Amino acid sequence: MIDALPWDPEMESPATIAIIGAGPLGIEAALYARFLGYHVSIFEARRVAHRMLDWHDRPLEYPVSSVTTSLGIAALKAQDPEYLQPDPKRVFTGKEYAQEYLLPLAKTDLIFDDIHFLSPVVDVSRFRSRELPESQQYDQFDWQNRCNDEFRILVEGRHRGAWVSRADCIIDCRGLGPSRVGLGPAGGLATGELQATKDFLEYLPADRKFDPKAYDNKRILLVGCTHDAIRVVRECLRYAKHKQLIWVVPPVAHQENEQLAQTRRELSEQTSPEFVMIESLGVESISKSEQGQWQICLIKDDESTVQMQADALISRTRYLHEPLGRTLLADDSGANAYLETVLQVPNQIDPSGAKSVRWHRQVLTAEPGYFKLHAQGGLSEGFERLRTIFAILGGRSDLDLYKIMRDQNQKANGDGS
Repeated sequence: MIDALPWDPEMESPATIAIIGAGPLGIEAALYARFLGYHVSIFEARRVAHRMLDWHDRPLEYPVSSVTTSLGIAALKAQDPEYLQPDPKRVFTGKEYAQEYLLPLAKTDLIFDDIHFLSPVVDVSRFRSRELPESQQYDQFDWQNRCNDEFRILVEGRHRGAWVSRADCIIDCRGLGPSRVGLGPAGGLATGELQATKDFLEYLPADRKFDPKAYDNKRILLVGCTHDAIRVVRECLRYAKHKQLIWVVPPVAHQENEQLAQTRRELSEQTSPEFVMIESLGVESISKSEQGQWQICLIKDDESTVQMQADALISRTRYLHEPLGRTLLADDSGANAYLETVLQVPNQIDPSGAKSVRWHRQVLTAEPGYFKLHAQGGLSEGFERLRTIFAILGGRSDLDLYKIMRDQNQKANGDGS
């Protein structure tokens, strides 16, 4: 399948790989690259593992065996021969995962000097290639010439200021960023939302930076029906120190997300003066008085609205993916459609290879050498996608450092018995 690409994706070490994001997948990508002899530069907008630290005392959804790897354990043991591997069945909290696994990995000699924290990447471009493929003429574009060109990475460091780095390859591990779609109908912006976003309530009862003064005895309005919104509603109800919690959800859909439907059924029985669910197509407008009171106009249907007041406003709508480079083809719909066409797999494909094909499509973009690494299905799936990226770069479909490390560990344990 990779042979069908209009460019050669193989990259010999020592080449330089830029990794954007220093969360679980970003750190893992850096380790994998260093074990294979690549140079790495890791760019993190905040601090290493900050999302796990913000997850705080909430337990992760998966056991240790699913959020750690044989590669990570090997790196920690190489750094500290007395390192004790955690119980594979244990379930970390976010804070424990960061403090006991991710941060120690970031401090290993393999990658410590290559991490640039508080250094958000603000733009990515090619160094020389200015030409972009013309619509409907993708098959005539010189993809290989673009692949051979370096990436130019503009960084806006908090301490160092603006500076430029270069790389032969980029692995984008940002995951889901802080930006969200709007509060209005179908994710559009409500009137006044752009000016008001900075005043939304960000930290809630289970967060490590939670301030009770901003929440207790307040009338709280929460908008959104995402997985994140459902979690927040349940946590707020357990905390139960608000004056009133108002959850704004869309009307019941014919094919509704099962988790939302179940939550809606469960919480409809808990309606009280302290908790109310309101169906709405979205927020029409929001404003904040000089006294700090929110004025919210909700759209009930095509012809009616409802005026409400609240002390605090929480947005938990769907996350919005932000492209990094205006001249990159990674988010170009036409170029990605062309990529899908050239990677089409015959109907006679071996079913055993279907998963590998799916992961190839999920990590490849139409920008040669630019990979996206996400873990919507859990970190185990993210680690497998990472293995796929380096199998592509190495030109070996069987390249699997995780298996190599597991085999070495088993051999060592067998020799010592």
